Order: sequence, then structure tokens, then C-alpha cells
Amino acid sequence: MERRPPVVCILADAFRHDYLSERMTPYLNALAHNGWSSPLRPILGYSDGIRATAFTGRYPDQHGYWMEYGMRPDSSPWGWAQNLGALDSFPSDTVLRGTKLAVSMSAMRAVARRRQLEHMDLRNVPFRALPYFDLTLRVPMTSYRVLACPTIFDRCRDAGIKFVYLDSSKIDRETLVHRAANLPDDIRLVFVYLHHIDMASHVFGLDSRRFRESVRGTDDLIRQTVAAVHQQFPGSPALIFSDHGMSRIEEQHGIPRLHRHPEFPKRFLFALDATMVRVWYWHDDAALRDEVRDIVASTYRGHWLDRDEISAFHLRFAQRLYGDEMFLLDPGMAIFPNFHSYIKPKAMHAYDPAGADQLGILIAPAQVGSAPAAPPEMVDIAPMCLSLLGLVDEAPPRSTMAGLALTR
Repeated sequence: MERRPPVVCILADAFRHDYLSERMTPYLNALAHNGWSSPLRPILGYSDGIRATAFTGRYPDQHGYWMEYGMRPDSSPWGWAQNLGALDSFPSDTVLRGTKLAVSMSAMRAVARRRQLEHMDLRNVPFRALPYFDLTLRVPMTSYRVLACPTIFDRCRDAGIKFVYLDSSKIDRETLVHRAANLPDDIRLVFVYLHHIDMASHVFGLDSRRFRESVRGTDDLIRQTVAAVHQQFPGSPALIFSDHGMSRIEEQHGIPRLHRHPEFPKRFLFALDATMVRVWYWHDDAALRDEVRDIVASTYRGHWLDRDEISAFHLRFAQRLYGDEMFLLDPGMAIFPNFHSYIKPKAMHAYDPAGADQLGILIAPAQVGSAPAAPPEMVDIAPMCLSLLGLVDEAPPRSTMAGLALTR
């Protein structure tokens, strides 16, 4: 195989397509002029499901991963929580959430290490529901052959290509740049994940000084990282993309009628995912189903996804891991308390991916060709990366929604 300089692939979490500008992001703006840039359509889902799609070039109903956790009681690591259901009625939700956070950051981390799990975070899942849920993946997504379709990293391992994965949520900026400047001579892929914009967006909001600083800081960190690689390997192509955009939250609240429902979790189970409600039913009970659907629809603006939409979003799975049905909130609305966030988010993603605010960005070097007429999709990332690596991949499947007009 022809010896090439390593490919630098950088995932800037939550970098929305309209953040790119000469004033805010001068380095990325210059990269875009040297190659090309385009809005990038995400899938419906959160960052981990989007990463699985970007890493494989396949949709969730093909690679099998959509949410961090799903309904799988036979292998739940939280089976012991069935004895703590009485705590769900604690009068102060704030105190209960704070206690769960403290336990998750201390005792649960130790238990997770012993069980060799990524985490055993309690989140805000009711104790009586915890034993029904399981982690979808118990090892990092970059591990070998953990998805139903091979990832970029699987392809590299199979071809004997050495790569490094640098994650800013696990190492500081200085360490990240230092490692990018001191790579093995035979490295072929430098994959970098940057979390700063996503965190600032959720915690401080899109109108905050911290958010603006995170955008500028991410632009500069990308500049430093690429420069560090170029110092050792001149001519290394850089592929930059984000997994989604972000929308401001105008209204958010919980749904206590579901939490207090006398049939939960005996006859139905639900998961609150900040912008989605997922529901499972234990029996074919039309009256209960209608009641649950009415409670959700009367609480939030949004709609229950029909079969055609679920198919269009590539979410028709052969098993019930992720839910029997799903309610998607409209942009600007959010669920809190939800089963993820310990504090109220000020901006969110995982709305309808056709919304303009949900589009990420793709900045590609000239080596991958010219910009497409329609916005590329998340399934296009892996083939582009593999092409730069000299590994040929078949054309990715395209969404049935491709070419639809963007909506706000």
C-alpha cells in the first residue's frame, strides 16, 4: 500500500453549520476556503447514536445502535435497585437528583470499574425502573467489532493501519496537542473528539459568553492540533465535522403524571430522553396505550412518530430495545427532569434532523472531491475518511429524506 501522511479527522461536537465565519472561526473558515464546506445532516438521535452512524457509514437500523441504554432487564446492571423503589416518592426531586449524582460520581464509579463497565450512572431514572434498563454497549464504541457493521477503526485494524483516538473529555487541551505533536512514525489516522461547544451550549446557552469562548477556543484548538500533526507530517489532510447543531430551549418541564401512574412500571415502561419519550407496553392494552399517549401529547408540543416516519429515520429495529413507540418534541421544548441531565439544559439537539438549527458542519479537503449539490449526511463521513486512508468502500446508503427543503 502506498505510504501516505496520516489523515486528521476531527469531530467538533455541536458545531452548528452557521458558526463558521471569518470572525468567530478564522482557522476553520480558511480550511473551508482551501477545500469546501457544507451543512451536514444528522440522524434523529443523540451524540452516541450519531457517532455510530458516522463511524460506520450506516444507519442505526443497520449498525444496531441508537441509544446509550434500552429495555433489557435480563442483563441490567441495576437489578439491585428494585429494593429502592420507595425512594422515588421522596418529596424533594432536587435533593433526590443531587443524591443520585453524588452516588453516581462515587460508589457507582467504583462498582462500574469492578464490573468493567463504562459507567453505572443512575441518571434520573426512577429506582423502580432502573432494573429494566441495560447499557447498549459495555465497551467503548472504538473497540473492535462492537457494532453490527464495521467502524472506521475496525477497518483500520483489519488493514493493519495504526490509529490514535484523542478525546478532549478525557484529556486536557495541552495533553491533546502534545500527543498530536508526538505521534508514531507509522501512524495513519489521527481521530480527535472535541466536546467543548456541546458542553457550553447545554450548560450556559447559545447567547452566553462561555458559549462564544468555546467556539473560538475550539477553532484555535483545531488549529493547534492540525499544526502539531503537520509539523511531523506535512501535507496531512484534515477532515472536520460535527455531529449535530443546537436549538435554544424556550420551555421545559417534567411529566409527573407518568411517574405517578399506578401502572408504571408494572404494565408499561417509559424513558425520558430530553427531546423524546419512549414507551414500552407489557401487554396489548389499547385503553392503557391511549391513556399514556394522551398524557404525553397533552404535556408537550410534538407528535407520536408513525410507522413511515420511523422507517424514514431508519429506526425500525427487529427487537424492542429502544421502545415500542416514540414521541418527538418540537424544537424549543425539552423534558426536565429527564433520564440524562442533572441540571436544566439551556440548549438541546435531537429534534427533527431536517431543522436548520440541527445541521452540523462538514469541512472537507480538496482530496475528497467537490462539494455535493445537496447537504451530505452522517453516513458520508466514514466513506470520506476511508477514501483519504486509501481504503475503498462501497457507496453509502442515502436517506429517503435527502433533498427535502430545510425547515426551522
